[in-house]
Amino acid sequence: MVGAVFIALGASFGALGAHALEAVMTPERLDSWGTASLYLLVMGAALIGASNISQTRASRSALVAVMFGTVLFSGSIMGLVTLLTLDAGAMLRAVLGPLTPLGGVLMIAGWMLWAVSLRRR
Repeated sequence: MVGAVFIALGASFGALGAHALEAVMTPERLDSWGTASLYLLVMGAALIGASNISQTRASRSALVAVMFGTVLFSGSIMGLVTLLTLDAGAMLRAVLGPLTPLGGVLMIAGWMLWAVSLRRR
């Protein structure tokens, strides 16, 4: 279910960036928005595929880490880009900034743990 939601959000946010936001965002910010959208799409598809062969508690827990990592990664990028474009939320931007790499690490760690869990099976 989460994978399908990520795909729907990635497609929606990607379209928003490609059509509605190009008039209000700098090219650099649009590029970041596109990266966040792409990760939602890719991780959504990967979660759907991986969940079909994840039968152990360890493999499912690893996918939960990927899910939360994706939310932190893509969500923080989109939040930062939006707040920067609006020139608002300096304190919130200070909180969101460190969440992006944390989310990336959580995604990577989740996939590594998932691979290890499959290997052990």
